[in-house]
Amino acid sequence: MELIAETRSINEIFSQNRKYVVPRFQREYSWTLEQVTELWDDITDQMSLDSEGSVTHDEYFIGCVVFVGEDSRPEHLIVDGQQRLITLTLLVKAIVDRLKELGDTSAARATYHNMIEGVDNDGGKYFKLINESPRPYFQNEIQAFDLSGINRPETEEEKRLKATLDFFKGRLDSYRIGTYREADAAKIVRNQVLNFLKVIQVTAKSEDEAYTIFETLNARGLSLTSVDLIKNWIFKNYDQTHPIDNAKEIWGVLRKRVSSFSTPEIFFRHYWNSKYAFASDGRIYKSFKKLHKRGFIAPAKDFLLEIDAASKMYEKIGAPKDGDWPIQKERLVKYCFESLNFYRVTQPRPFLLALLEFRTNGVIGQTDFIRMVENIERFHFIFSNLCKERASGLESKYSRAAKSLYASGSNKSAAKSILNDLTIYLANKRPDEESIRNSLSLVSFSSSAGLDRKVIQTVFVKSERYLQKTSELNVASMSIEHIREKSSRATWVDVIGNLIPLDESINNAIPSNLSFSEKKQFYGNSQFKLVDDFLSLNPQSSWEKEDMERWMARLVELTDKSNAIR
Repeated sequence: MELIAETRSINEIFSQNRKYVVPRFQREYSWTLEQVTELWDDITDQMSLDSEGSVTHDEYFIGCVVFVGEDSRPEHLIVDGQQRLITLTLLVKAIVDRLKELGDTSAARATYHNMIEGVDNDGGKYFKLINESPRPYFQNEIQAFDLSGINRPETEEEKRLKATLDFFKGRLDSYRIGTYREADAAKIVRNQVLNFLKVIQVTAKSEDEAYTIFETLNARGLSLTSVDLIKNWIFKNYDQTHPIDNAKEIWGVLRKRVSSFSTPEIFFRHYWNSKYAFASDGRIYKSFKKLHKRGFIAPAKDFLLEIDAASKMYEKIGAPKDGDWPIQKERLVKYCFESLNFYRVTQPRPFLLALLEFRTNGVIGQTDFIRMVENIERFHFIFSNLCKERASGLESKYSRAAKSLYASGSNKSAAKSILNDLTIYLANKRPDEESIRNSLSLVSFSSSAGLDRKVIQTVFVKSERYLQKTSELNVASMSIEHIREKSSRATWVDVIGNLIPLDESINNAIPSNLSFSEKKQFYGNSQFKLVDDFLSLNPQSSWEKEDMERWMARLVELTDKSNAIR
């Protein structure tokens, strides 16, 4: 492999009649404001005034950039340094806009045509940085000398691009140095950026070597994620780009699909742990290389389609929709997935991915599928949401169960046995009734305990469903009633034992400061089985602490039973 390494200024890179192309395997623009702020501070720290008030500039090295191309060719691929070059383009554009704003249009146009937009030998205009991912926003609203104003930032990448440009504009607006005029201050920054920021430019001649260089530069230092490196392998080996670049199209859609509720990195780890091997984020690529060498990875096209299919199932877990579960009996699955997401529980997702696939292909029947999903939700409501136990080892357990499913193939009996084994494991690991009692005694309906309020509501919903013996419960209008008024200032007024669920219309109709006997007349109008249960348990005419404790004990019992693993 022939490489050429030279020290270059930013001006020497962009002033050439050359297009720098962000290749298809590169990730989206991802710099945060923290990184952008650090770059701005580093740039301005290199400028100072001498004793005579003149500006002095110090050189500042910002790392290596790696291109693939030849001097005779007008295009170079950016193999490494894409994030920095995009950021510097945004900074130069902010300088151009600042000079325009201050009336120095000649300097603005000269900077723009030298650094952002070039002209070929036939007079055709082109952008020097070619980045197709955020098209047309990047071209119309970032690179154009006069912005179109017709494209708003929609994707996360476009929002980051706008945030970076706006940041630089804000800093340039307020930047002053000595007694220099504002336009001169902007030119001083421009001079520092173009002539005193230095990089080591590494150039290779073969385009095919781009992937190898990309991997070598990033695999050890982990400046890229495992997902980026695996995407690089897919794009290298699925190189059809005509009539359309299928790999890029499929990857872009699945990335957008997953990013609406998670991150590509989390999805890919759950997918990988579900089907291949349990590995942390930093070790997935090593695991991939090992399994690829042993022949366990499908060809690039098939592997990409496999990931795409998994992302669609992952969306059903992470962002469930009514249309995913049109059958009445399976609507409970949507409720369970929504609940797990609310609990912020993601450990079961590797197993749920496998479970969904085996339900889809008919190896696991509807009844077993629903029961398993419900058991997982019930377990995590008690274990994770109520008792807040440590989840150490759970994701590994779910991953092993998922891989066991894949190993079972189409053997329905073996698949059912795997579900039974996991069910037993969850039942044994679930906190007991005493732990539930201790945890429920700590939840509060006070105004400062928002998450506890959700726990209380979930307890009531689950208890009501248990008493009604149906999953078709509609509790959209459920509200929470304090049995002993909050104004009483009793120390136990916000505990769950002093609460019952009521339809919102009934609750709103209850006047303040009624006696317990008077309130019970309103409670009798409720259709909730849980309220009937409460009234049967409390025939007395007053409501005291010992009554609250008796109701608390009943709610503990119902919470335990309604979340039993079956």
